[in-house]
Amino acid sequence: MKISTKCSVALHCLIFITEYENRTKVTSELLAKSTGCNAAAIRSILNLLQKAGLIYVQRGVGGAHLKCKPRDISVWSVYNALEPDGLEHLIGCHPNPYEKCPVGQNIREVLKQPYEEIGLSVQKTMQTITLEQLLETYTSLISD
Repeated sequence: MKISTKCSVALHCLIFITEYENRTKVTSELLAKSTGCNAAAIRSILNLLQKAGLIYVQRGVGGAHLKCKPRDISVWSVYNALEPDGLEHLIGCHPNPYEKCPVGQNIREVLKQPYEEIGLSVQKTMQTITLEQLLETYTSLISD
């Protein structure tokens, strides 16, 4: 019942790319070191972010770069690039309710609408938080 950690890893990568893309070649190996993930997982995340139009990775020489301004990248756009069906599984219904029980027979239908509302609320909140805001928080932490 939690959002995948892929989103936090992707946001970590985007902050890193923003901070260092003009100073060094930002490779999957460098991002793997920073995030504590393996390079293959980072390449998978970068590929999804690239398909979503949020970054581009130079072929051959490598190096990741933002394709959008940080203010135009929301947490939702990152999450949706990685987990397009993620909110459908944010809160799941237990798989084996007893079919002869009246509650068991109807629990999925009872929870369907409230769970959809929760998902839409999460989406709406994620759409209001931008990479720019995260960068501002990051910058304030390192300048203290």
